[in-house]
Amino acid sequence: MRTLVYGLGESGVAATRALLERGEEVFAADAGADGRLRRTLAELGVQGFLGAGPEVLEGADRVVVSPGVRPRDPVLQAAEERGVPVVSEVGLGLGLLGGEQREARVVAVTGTNGKTTVVDILHRILDASDVPHAVAGNSWRALTGCLEEVISAGLLVLEVSSFQLHYLRSPGFEVAALLNVRPDHLNWHASFEEYARDKLRVFDGQGPGDLALLSAGDPVGSGAANSLDVDVLVVGEDDTAVRDGHLLLRGSELAAVGELRFAGTHNHENALFAAAAAQKLGVTLQGIRAGLLDYELKPHRLEVVAERGGVLYVDDSKATNPAAVAAALGSFEGRPVVLIVGGSEKETDFSELLPHLGRCRAVVCQGEAGPRIFEYLRREGWGGISYLAVDLAGSVAEATALARPGEVVLLSPGCASFDQFAGYAERGAAFARLADEVTGRRVVRG
Repeated sequence: MRTLVYGLGESGVAATRALLERGEEVFAADAGADGRLRRTLAELGVQGFLGAGPEVLEGADRVVVSPGVRPRDPVLQAAEERGVPVVSEVGLGLGLLGGEQREARVVAVTGTNGKTTVVDILHRILDASDVPHAVAGNSWRALTGCLEEVISAGLLVLEVSSFQLHYLRSPGFEVAALLNVRPDHLNWHASFEEYARDKLRVFDGQGPGDLALLSAGDPVGSGAANSLDVDVLVVGEDDTAVRDGHLLLRGSELAAVGELRFAGTHNHENALFAAAAAQKLGVTLQGIRAGLLDYELKPHRLEVVAERGGVLYVDDSKATNPAAVAAALGSFEGRPVVLIVGGSEKETDFSELLPHLGRCRAVVCQGEAGPRIFEYLRREGWGGISYLAVDLAGSVAEATALARPGEVVLLSPGCASFDQFAGYAERGAAFARLADEVTGRRVVRG
């Protein structure tokens, strides 16, 4: 079989190397043609094509695609028209692990928001109980780059995005978790309906004895519960929920909210998803509790980065869609928020934010998407608290001027970061610096 690896980011490079190590015939291509890509091809030592179009499919028996490549890409559209199978890098990795008879148990976690946190909490729980495992996928590392580690551990915790699920067929995960589905990545997917279908693929191929985890608060996931022929556990329902300040798993108390090192209703639900997966893998309630009590959120997720004159500066740069912003606002009951939103455009609808704006004394819109969000808030009757800044530096300056003692300046952008930064982590680090070194920029009031 001759495989074309299309897209030479981290996952494409890992996939190429994995195939070469197994002696398979492989060539690589990318639609770009910059110096980094030329160096990457030279290091791989394979036949390659840059600035690639549909002609690169000549002689290909299948295409392994990187998650950043959209289905509407001309090469992928041509592959579909010619009947050339397209496989995601994650799908290739699962196949190399043995397909249905794979050499490791697999827990897969997806969702618009929270999937990295759930995987991280589960990782901490497994560590606390000395359970060998490997972590890969979306925010972590390419699965095809750590196959031997996965086989050695015998257990894989996999974070999967909608991009990775789009070309995944019947993966048959022992544990599959769908946290939530909110409008996002509509510049990649053809529609919200397609996005939701891709998220639901995480349950494909499951059978009796497998576990499906859903959220009571998510219409897409809970709506699919009756169609799943597996053990289904709905987090937030019955005896697996946060009740009276306590985390309950199938009726057993894990911890009181006050004992945990992380806050936010959404994060407590994330913890229950991780706990349920750990229990399925054989971890005791005591082990789950130990992992939860030891867990701290990863950076850029409601992280307090500064305090000045009674004003907290909180970095939630990881919030790259409106649903994540809504969840963040819910974490500051009784404390007014000066919210910073905006960044690179993802064509998302911010209506989900409207019911939560009563918690905000001001909203500063910035970046590429800033003017659109600013005008939207004005049309919806929130112009009196809306401000427009050119960029993140300007928005922090304005938020600092607006904030009063006892309030929170919250960076929760609801957008990607690529208009000004290489990623959400770089944006969060810049916000932390700006909290101490505020520069003045002109803003426009609504």
